[in-house]
Amino acid sequence: MNITSASRHSSRSLSLLLALALISLSVLSLSISNALQVASNWRVHQRALAAQQQSLAHGVAVETQTFLDARWNMLNTAIRMSNLATAPVAHRIEALQRLLALDPSFEQLTILDEKRFVVAAVSQNRQKTPNFLDTALVEEIMHQTTLRNRYVSSLRIDGATGEPGIILALPLVDSFENDQGALIATVNARFLWDALKRQLPFREGIAYIVNQDGDLLACTDTARVLRGDTAVDIPVVQAAFAHDRSGSFQTLHYTGLTGIEVVGSYEALREPAWAVVVEVPRAVAYRDIVNDIGISALILLGAAVVSGGIGVYLARWLSAPLHRLTRLAERIASGERDLQVAVRGPREVEILAHAFDAMTTQLEQNLETLEQRVAERTADLQAALAEVETRAREQERLLDEIVQQRQAIRELSVPVLPVTDQALVMPLVGAIDTERLANIQDRALHALQRSHARYLLIDITGVPVVDSQVAQGLLAINAMCRLLGAEMVLIGIRPEVAQTIVGLGMDLSSLRTAADLQTILGEITRRDQGRATRHGAANGGIAQNHAFFDLFSSRD
Repeated sequence: MNITSASRHSSRSLSLLLALALISLSVLSLSISNALQVASNWRVHQRALAAQQQSLAHGVAVETQTFLDARWNMLNTAIRMSNLATAPVAHRIEALQRLLALDPSFEQLTILDEKRFVVAAVSQNRQKTPNFLDTALVEEIMHQTTLRNRYVSSLRIDGATGEPGIILALPLVDSFENDQGALIATVNARFLWDALKRQLPFREGIAYIVNQDGDLLACTDTARVLRGDTAVDIPVVQAAFAHDRSGSFQTLHYTGLTGIEVVGSYEALREPAWAVVVEVPRAVAYRDIVNDIGISALILLGAAVVSGGIGVYLARWLSAPLHRLTRLAERIASGERDLQVAVRGPREVEILAHAFDAMTTQLEQNLETLEQRVAERTADLQAALAEVETRAREQERLLDEIVQQRQAIRELSVPVLPVTDQALVMPLVGAIDTERLANIQDRALHALQRSHARYLLIDITGVPVVDSQVAQGLLAINAMCRLLGAEMVLIGIRPEVAQTIVGLGMDLSSLRTAADLQTILGEITRRDQGRATRHGAANGGIAQNHAFFDLFSSRD
């Protein structure tokens, strides 16, 4: 059951993998092609947008520059041909009136002498007196004309008529190039507004003419000019007057005059320091290309669906022979080894089917041989397992015996013998290592605790070597005995052992010693007799002490 499920899952995974691979390749190729096309269209659209905006700005700039140049030329010609610098006043007024009749865009013409007095003045409106020149404006005009510069003012709205106007001024010189004052002309600026309307027919953007101070001279949204809005903070205006003013700048993306994100271009005039700016909302500027991208995305989606259907069909067609071959393999695995594989399909699948037939035959032969070998190997393994179990039980028994022997040896190596009611003797024989020293301490303390003895007599006569470690261990036993209310006496220190301890520089002054067992037992006996006399029980204790004394004397 598990084999069948795994095989079916593998077959479904193969179909899915093939379908995904074909779909992925189709979608990837279409996506790359579409992305390249969109990128190319985007660049083309950007170039076309920039060219369109710069063309519009250029048209307005050319028309404005042409108009201003024509007015400059007319004023300059009038100065030269009519001798306005030195002619009589009546002749000057007549010349100015002819100039007004020749060009209706001139609203007022005024001649100032070098002392700032009005010499002659005429107006299109004969009932209006040209007295609009304020002192600050006159001073600025005379300063520029004295330097032989042309003067152009910002936009000025006539309070009486509501008409926009700009003031042009030229230096007034005689035939000897001497300064004789200035010729001032008020020009109707509505031509700027008309030029914007003629050159910029769109409704979704905005265009305006601005001077280097950011003042609006004309705008497709006339209300902004009348309100006195400024464009000094607009990035494209700053760019227009920060670079070479003789050309146009590339398309910029920024927050425009209306406060929304726009795509803008400009064209700078040669003279005066004006610039024409064209702004189109970014959403409007890229609306067509965004629509094209949406259409491309829909086409890509449709192509992906079609390629997906084709991919699924091809995947099923390719994996169907493998599915049939898998089902036959499942039946063979379940025990039907006499099946013959007859699967049709691509050449590789047919080769795989023939290989399955050969494999089935070979598998049948190998199974027979394998069963025989398995039976033989099983018998051998059972015999080996029985032998291993026998040896394991024998080793376990031996280990138990070794543990018991080691315990007995450990107890015999550190005997603790009671010699009196108040004294225990621990004779030590042989070398003492760390493990044996710990055992000595443990047995000594437990013996004192069980017997409540007051003396622990440790005989080291049989210890060949006493080093610093052994000496420190003996001192530790002495301290432990004192904590238990007993006294330890070290017996049998040989001369060479004493020399070793002294040579090591160890202080054993806190440790009580005795030359031999008889001496210390005698002292203990006398001490016990005195204690027994004071308590009225000396006879029994003395007899017992003599008995142990005689016992150890006979052993020595």
